[in-house]
Formats: sequence, C-alpha cells, structure tokens
Amino acid sequence: MANRKKLTDTYISSLKTDKRIEIYDDTKGAGGLVLRATPTGHKSFAFRYWYQGQSRQYTIGRYGTWSLKDARDEVKELKKLIDRGIDPVQRKQTEREARPMTFGGVIERYKADHLQTLRESTRIDRLRRLKVIEKEIGAKRYVKDMKRGDIVGFLDNAKRRAPVNAQKLQVILSSMFNYAVDREWMKVNIAAGISVKRPQGKTEWENVAYDNEEIKKLWRIFSDHVEPVGSFFRFLMVTGQRAGETRLAEWKDIDLDKCTWTIPAENAKNKSEHHVPLSDKAIEILLELKQWTKGYVFESLVQPGQPITHPSKAAQRIKELTKRTKKKIDFNTHSLRTTFATRQAGLGTPPQVLSKLLNHKKSGAGSDITALYNRYDYDEEKRLAMQKWSRELHRILTGETAEIYVMKKSS
Repeated sequence: MANRKKLTDTYISSLKTDKRIEIYDDTKGAGGLVLRATPTGHKSFAFRYWYQGQSRQYTIGRYGTWSLKDARDEVKELKKLIDRGIDPVQRKQTEREARPMTFGGVIERYKADHLQTLRESTRIDRLRRLKVIEKEIGAKRYVKDMKRGDIVGFLDNAKRRAPVNAQKLQVILSSMFNYAVDREWMKVNIAAGISVKRPQGKTEWENVAYDNEEIKKLWRIFSDHVEPVGSFFRFLMVTGQRAGETRLAEWKDIDLDKCTWTIPAENAKNKSEHHVPLSDKAIEILLELKQWTKGYVFESLVQPGQPITHPSKAAQRIKELTKRTKKKIDFNTHSLRTTFATRQAGLGTPPQVLSKLLNHKKSGAGSDITALYNRYDYDEEKRLAMQKWSRELHRILTGETAEIYVMKKSS
C-alpha cells in the first residue's frame, strides 16, 4: 500500500531516506499528487491519474524549483483538463513536439535546476565547462535531433587537448542528457557510456612529492608571482589543504589570535567542518595578505569581492616558469598536498593525526567503528605537527634550524 501523508514544506525539506520512496499527498483537493524522494536527496513532484481506463503519470518538477503550493495548484489545473477530456501527458507531448527543446535551453534549465544543489567550488567549475560545451557544440540545435557521433567528436577533440578535462566534460554531458531524457525532451542519453580514457603512458600531470631543491625553487617562484596567487601557493605548501577549499577561505573564518582557520562544512569536500591549526609561517603569509584583501583571503584582482578562480591555470604558468631553470618541475597544486603529507610522515606524524590534518573522511588507520567512537580531534598533536613542518620548511629554504614554538590556541 502506498504511503500517504498530509505534506508540509517542513516535512519535505527535512525528509531523508535510504531508499527510493513515493508519498501521496493526503491533503484535501490534492489527490494524485505524489512526492518522490531518493537517497541522494533528490525530491520531485508528479501527478498520478486515470484516463480512459489507464493509469497515467505526469511529471511536475523538482522540489525547490516547484513549491508544495505550486505543485498543488498545478494538480488542480491538470484535473480541469481531464474533466474537459484532455490527457495532460498527451497535451504535454504535443506541445513538446511543436516547440522542441534546444541544446542551449537544456543547458539553462539544467543550470537552474541542478547546479544549485552543488557546493560552490563544484558549481563554478561546472559553469565554466558548460560555457565551453555550449560554445563548441552550439546552443540552437534541437536536442531531439542530436546524434551520439556529435558528442563523440566533441569529446575526441577535447581529449587530444587535455584527457582529464575530456573525462569531466563527458560526466557533465551524461548528467545533463539524463536530465533531458527524464523530461522527455529527447529519447536516449547520447553521452552515456562514451569512453574517454587517457592515452597509455601519458598523463596530464604527475602527482609527486617534491624534493628539497624543488621546494626551494617553487617557493622562490611563488614569492615573485603576482599576489594573491603567489601567497595562495605558498599557503598550500605550508598547510597541506585542498586548493578548492583554500581558494574559498574568508577572513571571518580565520582567528589570528587563536592561530586557527575553520573551513566551513559547505566548503569542505567531505562536508565536515575542519579546524586547521596555523603555524608561524602560515600566520606570516596571512599577515602579509591582510593589508590587501578584505572578504576572501585570496581575493581576485580581476573580480573584487570574489575569490581567485582557475588556480590550475596559474599552476600551468608556474610550470612554464620552471622551464627557465636547470630542472623543469611538473608542477600542480595536488602535489603540494602530497609533499605536505609525505613530509609530515617523515617527521613522525602518526597516521591518525595526519588524517585529521588532511581532513580525510576516514581517520587514518582503523575500522569505521573505531572512527565512529574516536571523536578526539588531536588538536594539540595537529598544532605540533604543523609547527614541525614549518620549522623543517624554514630549514629547507634558509639552511638554518629553528626552535619548535607551538602556536597554542587562546582560551
């Protein structure tokens, strides 16, 4: 028997489920309105009705785009059509065939309906790639007439330029065409299952841990680079945090007195708030930036009030600059994180503490059950580890040793 409930916005917005469910709205006058929910958090409305002895389903739309009140009003209008002998599904199909959806139209609807559910850094990346997709494929084409070969050709060209980017474009296209199929704008997902593998023996970049000479060379280049990008890369080397999360750092999340940076859950990859102890070298970088930026720590010079964008492009410029030296460095931002983790392990940082520093979902060695009960966040151990790396980095850059001074949190 189907679930029935008098739906409210409070109930729908807080609803979570571990399986796909459907709930009929038991509110008077809303008979046939169905709320569908999935474990991923997707919630949508549909209308179930009988027409000429057959059960029919009319998709209304995603919750959020459609409010509960709007969905109920839509059901009332659809019932009026049925009373006049008109099948809502058939009318929708007729209108769709009369006004076919363009590729550009799908992109705009997809952005409005789907991208709002993503965290900011992912949304910005998707918007940038969608702009490229729309420009190269063409916005005015009708999606019902598009062929799989069109997408294969587009992705082949992208793969020749950058294999990893081509893989990401394929994922976006497949997601977008699934969205279009669900709304019956096209019959099949023409991007599904297209293989965009990297050529054997070739990679866009290699993830490595840098040696002492490479660290010194990169630090010099970072220091000479335009701000705040140069400080951004130095800060990544010092703290070992993710580039996407660091890019979004705001001054309101940094406590210079307590030497702590709090990464909000909405900016964190694993959706968990993360407290990063700041070493003396990290504080030094921040104090230099404090006089230049306001809201975002690494504020864009091109778009004031916004964080820097496309750090991968800046990383490519850094990589090009290393060609002018004796030894070219295959530079990328993730290798700074790898270097940090490798050096921390070499300094004797325990796996559990390192995992906490890196904000991994599973806390180092041990089972999920151990992680569940081990709520201790290793605050002092993290601070000591950060300061050890700061001291070691100072030794690498200057040849001088330094005392370990742990920047303790103020009470």
